[in-house]
Amino acid sequence: MKRLAIFAILAILAIFAISSSSANIPKTRYDNHKVVRAYLNREQISQLEQYDLDIWSDALSLGFNDIRVSPEQLTLLDRLNITYQIFIANVQDLIDQEERSLAAAPAAFFDTYQRYSAIVAYLQLLSQTYRQITTFVPSIGTTVEGRNIPALLISVELGKNISAAAKNTIFITGGQHAREWIAPATVLYILTELLGQYGTNSKITTIINEFNYVFIPLVNPDGYEFAFTTTRLWRKNRKNNGNGVYGVDLNRNWDYKWGGAGSSATPSSDTYRGTSAFSEPESRAVSNYFSKTGSIVGAIDYHSYSQLILRPWGDTTTNPPNNANLMELGTRIRSAILGAPGVAYTSQKSIDLYATTGSASDWYMVNTVSYSKYAYTIELRDTGRNGFVLPVSEILPTGIENLAGFIEFATYIRSKLIQ
Repeated sequence: MKRLAIFAILAILAIFAISSSSANIPKTRYDNHKVVRAYLNREQISQLEQYDLDIWSDALSLGFNDIRVSPEQLTLLDRLNITYQIFIANVQDLIDQEERSLAAAPAAFFDTYQRYSAIVAYLQLLSQTYRQITTFVPSIGTTVEGRNIPALLISVELGKNISAAAKNTIFITGGQHAREWIAPATVLYILTELLGQYGTNSKITTIINEFNYVFIPLVNPDGYEFAFTTTRLWRKNRKNNGNGVYGVDLNRNWDYKWGGAGSSATPSSDTYRGTSAFSEPESRAVSNYFSKTGSIVGAIDYHSYSQLILRPWGDTTTNPPNNANLMELGTRIRSAILGAPGVAYTSQKSIDLYATTGSASDWYMVNTVSYSKYAYTIELRDTGRNGFVLPVSEILPTGIENLAGFIEFATYIRSKLIQ
């Protein structure tokens, strides 16, 4: 009966997609901008760090790097004798195609990327439909521009009072980076299916009965809306840094090794870390909610792209004490995704990709309970052919495969706790 109710919700909320997703076309254009996969050595990295480039692979590192370049910047790569392969011939063509998809009338909620208002309404309706086991939290804190950051809680025993539960919790976030639209969509899909299949799917029923859950699908509503209305490839929040420069990279603003490698002190940089750890209301709100929840045994922060399951640490090659378990679980998540059926993800250490400090998943790792430390960053589809402008046709496949991965994540943690 509740599955029917959720389908009704999907039909109702398709209206939001029509009214809000097609209303604004991004004003920033990327005509003849390309995304290239450039192969860099140390000297070339040093040379490119002097320029304001949009690094789609997040940070310049040895080996391949995905970089969006204007025609003038492409000439720069040629002048520096950098070897590259063109992955996206014209970024604006992808964005134009995406805009046409957003403007079309969707058949269901997960047939398009949803705006902030639709996401909030959807969480409210999920809570109303599954009121016996969920609580809608309208705001765990507010953003720079005053938007609420909503959450949905799942707790079988308590429903309305998760913070008082003498029970372990799994904590899920998405949407720290504004342009990674597939991340909130995937978190919402996982949440939807956990609730919709509870009581009928034995694996889902077991893990829902075992743990409480906190889902925060969209950590960065301001940046997310700005990416819809103005600049599709916006990454940061909307903090006014002065001199016409905006934004802090929320995933460099967490209080774990803040200010180190992989972040920037330059306000115009896409990896600008802010003036101090937790200087931003968004990261501060999520960390405060995490800390007050208590007994958190596992956490995932969803991003895109590259199809990666990243385990700690981002700043050092030193292994965490439970590295063997983290490796084993990463491999199991990968296998579950592949068997969904899904595409191939790679499980690896964060630092093997590039150095990062001030990230959410490393902070989660430090702040989960001492007897169960499982924290990952999962980078969703694809591997660069569309990058951040992932077609709407990829929403459901990405959600389906990552639901399988999430079930394995929670099942594995449960198995370790009951040993």
